[in-house]
Amino acid sequence: MAHRHSGHETRWPKDRGQITIFVVLAMSLFLIGFVGFAVDMTNLWFHRQMAQGAADSACQAGIMDVLFRAQGVPLSSPGMFPLSSFDCFGATTYSPCQYASFNGYPATTAGRVKVSFPSSLSPAPPITIPPSSMAPVPFIRVDIVDPVRMYFAPLITRNSSQDVHATAICGIDLAEVPIPIIILDPTRACSFDISGTGNQPKLAVLGGPAQSVQVNSNNATAVCQNGNPIVSLAQGGPNFTGSDFGVFGGPTTVPFVFQPGTTPGNYISPHSPIADPFALLPAPPNPGGVPAMGVNGTPVLHNINGCPNPVGCLRFSGGRYPTGITVGQGPPSQRTAIFDPGVYYLEGRLNLASNSTVRPSTGAVGDGSGGTMFYFATANSVTVDANSGKALGLDPFLTSRAPCPGGLPLNPALGVPATLQGNILLAPCTGTYGQIDVDPNTGATAPARGMLFFQNRATNGAGDWGGGGEFLLAGTIYFHQCNASGTGVGCSPPPTAYNASFKLQGNSCSATYIIGNIDTDKLIMGGTPCIKMSLDPYAVQRVLKATLIR
Repeated sequence: MAHRHSGHETRWPKDRGQITIFVVLAMSLFLIGFVGFAVDMTNLWFHRQMAQGAADSACQAGIMDVLFRAQGVPLSSPGMFPLSSFDCFGATTYSPCQYASFNGYPATTAGRVKVSFPSSLSPAPPITIPPSSMAPVPFIRVDIVDPVRMYFAPLITRNSSQDVHATAICGIDLAEVPIPIIILDPTRACSFDISGTGNQPKLAVLGGPAQSVQVNSNNATAVCQNGNPIVSLAQGGPNFTGSDFGVFGGPTTVPFVFQPGTTPGNYISPHSPIADPFALLPAPPNPGGVPAMGVNGTPVLHNINGCPNPVGCLRFSGGRYPTGITVGQGPPSQRTAIFDPGVYYLEGRLNLASNSTVRPSTGAVGDGSGGTMFYFATANSVTVDANSGKALGLDPFLTSRAPCPGGLPLNPALGVPATLQGNILLAPCTGTYGQIDVDPNTGATAPARGMLFFQNRATNGAGDWGGGGEFLLAGTIYFHQCNASGTGVGCSPPPTAYNASFKLQGNSCSATYIIGNIDTDKLIMGGTPCIKMSLDPYAVQRVLKATLIR
């Protein structure tokens, strides 16, 4: 018996699989579009990073030029850009435009690279803006527009390119930094000039910040030597393990015998200049009148106000000295001078003649600053003759008195003996010419020796400290010519300014210490000096610094 299937007969439609094909095609188009979109976005991101890098580089090059102008460093006239907004199109010699070109954005199209100089920013940046007298402009801004070709986006937007924008803003910061020995002249050959022979360091730096010396001159022979002298920074730096010697110009290799230490311990050339840290320090006014102890000093007996000479001393007080101060001439009782705390306004030279000795007085309050500051109002400054500081039979000076009361004691690593003979001068601890040390770890403050020798910045004074005997100078030595007004800002360019100098010379290899800093246009170390410089790691001053803000 035949059987028949029950129900409907199954049939396959003729369009079986066509939907799947459409789905695959749709997904393929979606994936292609997504990949295309990703390619375009990746290309935009790459160009955005490239443009930002170029803007940052151009901005930093421009603000460095602004900093150099503020410091008196001459710039080549073709490359000196105006301090008003400009377009890099056709301005290929300007440093911001050059650095934009180095990074892939040549000034071939108007509006591609623009430079402006905003007077303020919102929100305010976390820097201290210097007064206009110190820096010609506070900020520089670089804007770069990069028209990036698009490959897949035009299918939707019909735009064949999209502009990528990058902006960088840089500024001049009045920053607080530790102060090394700074040679300020921006152009001079041999602005750091050292001579001498032998196996003893002619200059040995102990302690202080990570960089001990900065020579600002852009000259290829800014550092000169004669006789292969030794410069030892092996005990420099905050850990007494070594410190850096920086030169803006050259030579690029160490020209003297260098003892660098281990950390950091480098000779760095080129190294960016450091601005005058005392540019805002005011000069003292002429006090007029007559000093309390008279312009020739007042005789005092041994042990009176700290007179160390058994035959007597001359005692001086702060005030105006129209013909300067000379010590060492006359009878033995006038060959030792003691100085009360105060500001000594000298219109003549401080002359320490042969057989002279100078010391700080004791017991006298003076102006209450705790030390002496010698201001040289004319080009006549300080001269120390041969055999000064070598008198015999004087009471020794207790070096525990060198730090300020309440200040940090002398670090034993400095090797300063408990007593010294010879010339001793201590700078003020308080007042306008004192100094405050700030511990960067705790924020604790302590008084420290401030300004000891201050040359009128309107003159080309030349200090000369020799003598051949033991000495200790606690304080800063500042010899800088800036402008006719005597202020520290708006300095005239060389050769009108930057002609002051300080010389250390003589046979002084035994117990010779400067506990402070030297800031001068030119430093000369002649003869056979062996100077131990103790730098303060906590001493900070405000200097101009170029910085990338955003």
